[in-house]
Amino acid sequence: MVPIDDDMPPRQAAAALPAGAWPGDIQGIQSVELGLELFRLLADGGSPCGLSDLARRAGMHRAKAYRYLVSLARAGWVCQDARTGQYDVGPAVRDLALSWLARQDPLQLAGTEARALAQALGETCFVAVNGQGGVTAIRVCQPGQGVSVGVAEGALFDLESSATGRVFAAWQDPPSRRLAAAVCRDIRSRGLAVVEGEHVPGINALSVPVLDAQGQLLLALTLVGHAASLQADPDSPSALALQAAGRRISAAVGG
Repeated sequence: MVPIDDDMPPRQAAAALPAGAWPGDIQGIQSVELGLELFRLLADGGSPCGLSDLARRAGMHRAKAYRYLVSLARAGWVCQDARTGQYDVGPAVRDLALSWLARQDPLQLAGTEARALAQALGETCFVAVNGQGGVTAIRVCQPGQGVSVGVAEGALFDLESSATGRVFAAWQDPPSRRLAAAVCRDIRSRGLAVVEGEHVPGINALSVPVLDAQGQLLLALTLVGHAASLQADPDSPSALALQAAGRRISAAVGG
């Protein structure tokens, strides 16, 4: 392996790294790793922390921890309360979080989850948004084997009889009058819409919302299958898996 030094151009340094070695097998800068570990301990604590307590958690001498905190504060990663002397995460964390959230694509994330659910559960899973023509399926994932329900990309779903449409009806502001208020409240409370053959006889569907940081509906993630294989039960394994996927996507986009 070619030795890597601080003056090496980035492209040359990258070419010098052996395949598959990054990052665990390459020697890094220990002081950077120690500073980041100290910052992680502060962030994971969930509340402001004094110097002595933080140094104890890190197994680090108090004076050494203080020097790291000074550098982190200069960069905006930590801040110190002038009255109490305690340390907390700084404004750079907020800026980093916003930058990371801006890079998240909810449709891509939902498509990945839909593919995984279709394969794991053996049912059709699709992503729907509120388009110009109404609630529309825009990503459809079929299981790799077995008999599944066909859903065409571009298919429209009504707000009353379809699980997907009911999610959009429940999260409208104000909620759609096309769906009973009690039904909307139940869907919002559960975070799940369930339809047992209302939209298509013999076909069940489960649908969950994906929400942004303001609690606004971005899209719906829906499972659809024959009644013999997909239970119209909010506590079924399929429903729980679908809800977990919806929560992961929402969390990834700040919801």
